[in-house]
Amino acid sequence: MFVNESVDAYNRKAEIYIVAYLDLLGIKNRIKEKEQCELAMNKLHNLYTFSMDTTKEIQIQENKDIKFKIFSDNIIIAKKISVEKKQRVRDIKSLLMCTGHFQELAASDSVGWMLRGGITIGELFIDDVMVWGEALVKAYYLEDKVANYPRVIIDDNVVKEIEDCKLLEDYICRDFDDLHFLNYLCDCHYCGQMLTDGFELMKAEIESKFDERTKQKFSWHMNYINAELDRKNEEKDRRFRLRM
Repeated sequence: MFVNESVDAYNRKAEIYIVAYLDLLGIKNRIKEKEQCELAMNKLHNLYTFSMDTTKEIQIQENKDIKFKIFSDNIIIAKKISVEKKQRVRDIKSLLMCTGHFQELAASDSVGWMLRGGITIGELFIDDVMVWGEALVKAYYLEDKVANYPRVIIDDNVVKEIEDCKLLEDYICRDFDDLHFLNYLCDCHYCGQMLTDGFELMKAEIESKFDERTKQKFSWHMNYINAELDRKNEEKDRRFRLRM
C-alpha cells in the first residue's frame, strides 16, 4: 500500500521535451584524487548554480521552465516544447542557448573542463524526484556511444527542425564524420582570452597523463575553438590561438 493515495498519484505522464544529457570529462579521476576531489566538487557546484541563475535572469519567456538535474558528473537540461511551429522554434533555441552557455562556461578560465553530450526530442517525465523517458535514453546513448570527442551531438530529429530555420542554423555544425554537434560558441563573442586560459588550465591539470585518447579529445577541442575564432574574425581575438 502506497502512503500517497491521492488522485494524482497515478496521473503522471511523459510529454514532449527537448533534452540535453551532458557528461563532464575526467570527473571520476578527480573524485579519486584526494587533492582534486573537493576543488572539483566546488567547481561543479558553482558551474551548475551559476548556469541555472543565469538562465533564470535572461528575461525571455522560454527560459522560465527549463529544468536542470545533476548527479555526479552528469547534467540533464530539459525544456518542454510546443506543437505550434513558431513557439517550438523559440523553445528549441532556448534549450540550445542554455546548453551552449553551460559548455562555454565549462571550457572557460573559471573551470577549464571539457564535456560531451547528446541532444534529442522525445517523450520525457521530469519532476523534483525523478527523470524518465525515451528522450533521456536517446540523449544518454548519443553522449555515451556516439559523441567520442568533447562535443554535444544533435540528434537527427532536432537537425530536421533546425536545418531550414535561419534563427537556429548557427547553433549546428557538421563534423568530419558527418555528425552534427552543438556550436556552443555561436552566441559567444570576444572570448579568445578566456578560452585560451581555460585550455591552459586543462593542460596543466592533465600533465603527465596525456595518453592517445586524451590527446584526441584535446586536439578536437583545440581545432573547434580555433576554427570558430577564425570564423568570427573578431579583431580582438586574432592573437589568441589554442596550441598543444
